[in-house]
Amino acid sequence: MPGAQAAARAERVTADPTPQTTGGATPQTTGRAKPHATGRPTPKATRTAGSTSQAPGAVSTKQARVEQHPCSKQLPAGTICGFLIVPERRDVPSGPTIKVGYAVHHAEGPGRKADAVVYMGGGPGSSSQQLTGFLAEMLPNRDVITIEQRGDRYSEPRLQCPEIAEGLVQTLQTTGQAAQESALLAKDALTCQDRLSGQASLSGYRTSEIAADVVDLRKALGYSKWNLLGVSYSTRVMLQAAAKDPQGTRSVVLDSLVTGRVAPNGDGWPRLAATIAKLGITARFDAMVARLNAKPVTLTTRNPITGAEVTLLLDGADVATILAESLQSSDVIPIFPALVDGVADGRTGLLQPLLDEVGNDLLSHEWGLYYTVLCQDQPPSAPAPGSRPLFTYAADAAVCPAWPAPPKTAVSSPPASTPGKTPGTGSTTPNRATGTPGKGTTGTNTTGTGTTGTGGSAVGASGTGTGKTGTVQGRTPRARTTPGATGSGNTRGTGRTGRVKSRTPRTPRPPVRKPALAAPVLVVGGQFDATTPPEAARETALRTPSARFVEFAGVGHAVFLNSGCGRRTIAAFLDDPAASAPCDPAEAPRPMVQPGTILLTSSAYEITKHPVMLIPLLGFALISALQLLLGLVALVRRRGDWLAVLGGVLGLAFIGLVIDSLRGFAPMTLAIGLPEEIPWYGLIAIAAWLVSTVSAFRLRARAFAIVPCLAGLAFITWMYGWLVV
Repeated sequence: MPGAQAAARAERVTADPTPQTTGGATPQTTGRAKPHATGRPTPKATRTAGSTSQAPGAVSTKQARVEQHPCSKQLPAGTICGFLIVPERRDVPSGPTIKVGYAVHHAEGPGRKADAVVYMGGGPGSSSQQLTGFLAEMLPNRDVITIEQRGDRYSEPRLQCPEIAEGLVQTLQTTGQAAQESALLAKDALTCQDRLSGQASLSGYRTSEIAADVVDLRKALGYSKWNLLGVSYSTRVMLQAAAKDPQGTRSVVLDSLVTGRVAPNGDGWPRLAATIAKLGITARFDAMVARLNAKPVTLTTRNPITGAEVTLLLDGADVATILAESLQSSDVIPIFPALVDGVADGRTGLLQPLLDEVGNDLLSHEWGLYYTVLCQDQPPSAPAPGSRPLFTYAADAAVCPAWPAPPKTAVSSPPASTPGKTPGTGSTTPNRATGTPGKGTTGTNTTGTGTTGTGGSAVGASGTGTGKTGTVQGRTPRARTTPGATGSGNTRGTGRTGRVKSRTPRTPRPPVRKPALAAPVLVVGGQFDATTPPEAARETALRTPSARFVEFAGVGHAVFLNSGCGRRTIAAFLDDPAASAPCDPAEAPRPMVQPGTILLTSSAYEITKHPVMLIPLLGFALISALQLLLGLVALVRRRGDWLAVLGGVLGLAFIGLVIDSLRGFAPMTLAIGLPEEIPWYGLIAIAAWLVSTVSAFRLRARAFAIVPCLAGLAFITWMYGWLVV
């Protein structure tokens, strides 16, 4: 599922929304903005009270209207929340209506711009509203509107599927055969779909309808023009919205663009292989996967559904999937080479921080909406027989066949597809029409669907084909051949190629062509994005006259969440689409942590989970301070000896050096290791203990002099027996 890690990070961002801005007034979070003469939606559109679709004063367009409702506490003060009331199926306007959640945060001050920014989360199934405050600080001079996807968390109905989330966890607890695991997921999916079908007409939940909601919201709120901001899956939504509403679109920002080449097919290895090659760790990654395939690792974590502890059995493909998901975070990317190196050497405990994030990723999406959109718009093809796909791909391939398509509607279908290329791997993406298998870096043929842009706008990709990112998903049998991880150090495929009989008509219908986008388009991508590779986005942008592409070094998926330079570049583009980048995108946010430059250990992460484990260190520091203080007092009174003072000084010197070495050490780096010099600093602690021991056993030593000796012994045992092991 694309954007799972990004969506989970978006949930955490709300607690500390501190994006870098590009100047201008600091956004006010209290009170409402005063009316402006231009650009502000009509008062009725955003200040209408009501609680139902027939609320008094609700403002209507031809097919849509809005009504207010209270905002959640996580949104900044002054934010106005509401529902967009639209037909569930626009081809049946007399049918039932649904509620699409949205939030509006008005800019204040003399620098306010008339054109707002509307944002939608990725997925499908990722929420948007939790980023309202973050975006308001990132873009302080513009109104910020966040719109939910129909069926998402803050919309009604909400297409939840806890059955699927629980089934995904269960598949990772056993080593069952693929047929058994697929059957389990299929059963869970069918149970969920049966329940949802009684609540909603699922044929109305697809990309074209979601895009139409964006257009209707602009009209209902009264903005003459606004700027569209999409990330991952919602880049497709925003492209369709721009095509439907060219007069109302001032500009478009596409972060982590889902192109036609990035389709939900195959087994996922080629894209991951290309990213691993960029990091220069192909050999170690292959060794890690091979080791875990030979001997799967057992780790425990929290079941996100029940909260109970659950034990998971992970093989090479499972761990590769979790690592691929983690590449969406700029915090993980710098430590990725060292992490892989450690796991390849058998330090599987280093995976615990990433595994503990799995639950957050599972709960960051609405699975019912995800599969309703995916299985209608662009269902994934089955993995090649005998392959061992990443489990995100395996889950989709298991669920969609069991997710019966709803009755066909009059909603217009996506444009015809044409062959594309798998980004970053040098291999040809297979085409469903021709049945041509492609090359993969794993030596396993993959299948896929390439989709080009519409008309002169190569950006205008159709469908909802998404790069795989979810976190705990389905599996295939361990007895089957697992791809040898990523193949060689380069990114060209090594699998066999061939052709099968074409299934296309001899005289295919020409593809539907749509006019190119007239609005300026900024496409941004992360260097290490294994979900929506930047190579595909760059190629697509180059084919679009109104678009330009910027790649950001050291960043993965969802650039605006992970890069301060990315945020400043987006803000500068919105101010002036012709402006040059205000910062250097080639400068990574953090330096890479190479293997051998830190002491790999999982103990530091355990301390963050259980702070009580710090007692030996804190006790040693406290007793060293008391030893120094009491020793100095005794010396002044001519009743002590200098050895006690020296022991205290050495103990505090050790503590000071450790603290100094940790300065500038990123929190995520601490999750897998410690500064490599700490074991050497431990020699100072040993010296402190020896001095204290000599002092304690001298003649006429006071009884309490034994305390520093015992404390030092306990600390040294803890440090060299657990902390740095």
